Amino acid sequence: MAVYEREWRRYEGPITPIRMRFLVVTRFALGEVFSSRLFTAFYVLSLLPSLLALFLIYLRHNVSLLEQMGLTQEFMGALTMTFFQLLFSWQAVPAFFIALIVSPSLIAADLSNSALPLYLARPIDRRDYVIGKMAVLFLLLSPVTWIAGLLIFALQSYLEGGGWWLENYRIALAYLVGHLSWIVVISLLSLAVSAWVRYKPVARGALFGVLFILSGFSEAVNGITGSSVGDLMNLSKAMVSVVQHLFGGFSPSRLPVTANWATLIGTSIISIWLLNRKLRAHEEVR
Repeated sequence: MAVYEREWRRYEGPITPIRMRFLVVTRFALGEVFSSRLFTAFYVLSLLPSLLALFLIYLRHNVSLLEQMGLTQEFMGALTMTFFQLLFSWQAVPAFFIALIVSPSLIAADLSNSALPLYLARPIDRRDYVIGKMAVLFLLLSPVTWIAGLLIFALQSYLEGGGWWLENYRIALAYLVGHLSWIVVISLLSLAVSAWVRYKPVARGALFGVLFILSGFSEAVNGITGSSVGDLMNLSKAMVSVVQHLFGGFSPSRLPVTANWATLIGTSIISIWLLNRKLRAHEEVR
């Protein structure tokens, strides 16, 4: 059809509800993320700790298979609270690297190519835009962390029987609350870094710096002051302390758990403030 024969026609297809329009941003961002075969392979590998844990739990309750492998139930009797605590770390660390790989390209690319005004010219606002980008990380990290953790807990409860799930409910609580808190904090922090640092390698380095360099600085403050006040700046220790409290274990921080929660909440609030300052429909050039 020639150009001059084309005429404007009103769109008559389905209209996305206003409350769900942020998912349009999520859908296209996820498609771009999984266009990389290397990342897809890494994401599958991130599920291996959870799959191994499922196998170990199944093996623990399969006497015939244990005998065929030359093992005893006593050898597999270490599926205690410590096992689930270690599994939490094996899930949280790959989740961090997933966020480290994905997050720098979520907002930085839009700002570098002046695409943000095009987004906000559509019927979405800045909140929908941030929620849409954050949903990408939530959908990527959830299967690796709390969903897999609850499945493992459910399998162990089913095979163990009795009141095991009631006696060990803190495991499910730690996986649900701990992983969700980690996802929210790391997602907001990584998006804020992505918004302010437009170069991907520098953004990844900045995110590493916030977690690890700042942790070293907080330990130095503790050594100088002879107190634990530096732990207020130690995001990783605050997260570990909160998770250990949920498990009912020993906290590495000498601060009360409320102070550790304050560190996580404060980091989230600062990240939201940074996103609000940076994400504008227009940009001043001086």
